[in-house]
Amino acid sequence: MTKQYDADVVIVGCGCAGGILARELTDAGLHVISLERGPDISSDEYAMDELKFPIRNKVLWGPQDEPRFTWRSDDRKSTERVITGWNGWGPGGDHLHWGAQSWRFQPATFKAKSVFGQVENGAIIDWPISYDDLEPFYQKFEERVGVSGDHTKDPFNPPRKKPYPMPPTIPIYATRHFVEAAKAKGYDPFPVPGAINSVDYDGRSACGYCGFCQSYGCTVEAKGDVGLTEIRKARQNPNLEIRFHSRAFEVTVDQHGHAEGVKYFDKNKKVHTITGRIVIIAANYLESTHLMLLSKSAQFPNGIANNGDQVGRYFHMRDITQLIGLFDEPMNAYLGPTPRWAVNQFADDNFSPEEYGEDFVMGGNITGADQNGLAGQPIEFTGAPTPEGIPNWGEEYKDFIKQAYTHHYNSRIYLTEPPQDEKHIDLDPKVKDSFGLPVPRVTFDWHPQTSKQLAFLRQRAYEIYEKAGALQIWGGELGDPWVLNSHAGGTTRMGDDPSESVVNRYCQTHEVDNLFVVGSSSFPTIGAYNPGETVGALAYWVAAFIKEGAKKGNLFH
Repeated sequence: MTKQYDADVVIVGCGCAGGILARELTDAGLHVISLERGPDISSDEYAMDELKFPIRNKVLWGPQDEPRFTWRSDDRKSTERVITGWNGWGPGGDHLHWGAQSWRFQPATFKAKSVFGQVENGAIIDWPISYDDLEPFYQKFEERVGVSGDHTKDPFNPPRKKPYPMPPTIPIYATRHFVEAAKAKGYDPFPVPGAINSVDYDGRSACGYCGFCQSYGCTVEAKGDVGLTEIRKARQNPNLEIRFHSRAFEVTVDQHGHAEGVKYFDKNKKVHTITGRIVIIAANYLESTHLMLLSKSAQFPNGIANNGDQVGRYFHMRDITQLIGLFDEPMNAYLGPTPRWAVNQFADDNFSPEEYGEDFVMGGNITGADQNGLAGQPIEFTGAPTPEGIPNWGEEYKDFIKQAYTHHYNSRIYLTEPPQDEKHIDLDPKVKDSFGLPVPRVTFDWHPQTSKQLAFLRQRAYEIYEKAGALQIWGGELGDPWVLNSHAGGTTRMGDDPSESVVNRYCQTHEVDNLFVVGSSSFPTIGAYNPGETVGALAYWVAAFIKEGAKKGNLFH
């Protein structure tokens, strides 16, 4: 007797990767049930409200007062910090609050071990796929979500068959000021590609240059995200069912060790089980790893697809540092879309550190002129560091804020953290969340080369500020390693060798052939660029593989 399933495919997570997979697979005629832990959200609920969204994190839509993970610097220590708050709940996930920078990774990133070699205590490997494999799927992401840019202005642009579907947005005065100084230093700054409509596109309005981008949902839908694009269109297909307020906590297996379905809590904490021929975990890297470690069974006592002890290993995260410059004229950097212009000369293999007397590998990029903080609005600016000699309270501080808010701009310095075997995620033995589940524990600290990278790139940015005539320059310190951002991966990494990876080149787990893990957790390395577009391209790549299997009558189980 043929076994009956609730769906052909069960997808955990309805963010960037999960939303793309949902549309692609339902368009191919497969019945998909998507589990989303957050509420259903529409753009009618967005507002230009700094206190509500970036300050109180309402844009994340999840609870901000319960443990999400714990942190320790190395595995010889017990838990050092308990971190509360959640990321990206609702259709679109982290895309709901992203800044919309839409980079392609460089070809060298996919061959990191071959190109850059190994670092001390490092675990760098080559990806099992190449840039050429993903190139058509990068293009698909750019067209589906809507990306503006001009690759001809970047001398280090990776090969591409088509231009961006929209021209770049118009740089504001602060950005033009930064660009002139960077050019005077001999660099070739160019517009950062961004999922921001520079013109009306696919039924959504062009950008109005209000500046409410990162940490906000766009009130006119000019910021492209998978929730507004792929998920919105997928929901018109009767093949898709999205179950909101559904917190997955276990991937179940049958007696043969195949993935059978998913157990989840509803908003009343009642347990449900759903079955599928294929299970795809497509959550944030932390939650994907957490779910796998929680999914223990007789066949997988250490978590599903983890008999090789690879789930949670090789965690790495990019530091994002902000260098601030103060000028004698208004810059009003808070205006305009978040993606600005970049100096790409010092990223990945675009340069040789040895020529500068440096011994780090890979590199990073520098953008400007950015607003300080995530959203760039005035309340958040009061949390910025002050230059030497300026107190952070009192009348003198108030006078400084009045001038500096409108007369400053930022450079963001994006570093490259190498994966290391000893940096990992497991389950905390003591701390539990409100569902009674052990929270993930992150064991991580910066590699010694990261400080070298920062010192080098900070000096390059500092020199641009000097050329721009900055009155004061400050900031640019290495971030705290317990403040996780969405630029991380490695914990379910892809590879050809099951002894040092969790999934294969199609994000299919080595140990369970009908279980896939799609997202930045599958990245062996991240490189100098924001990972969002590569998450999307990878989701299209995996969807194509599953669709081809379905055509042949093979749903891997």
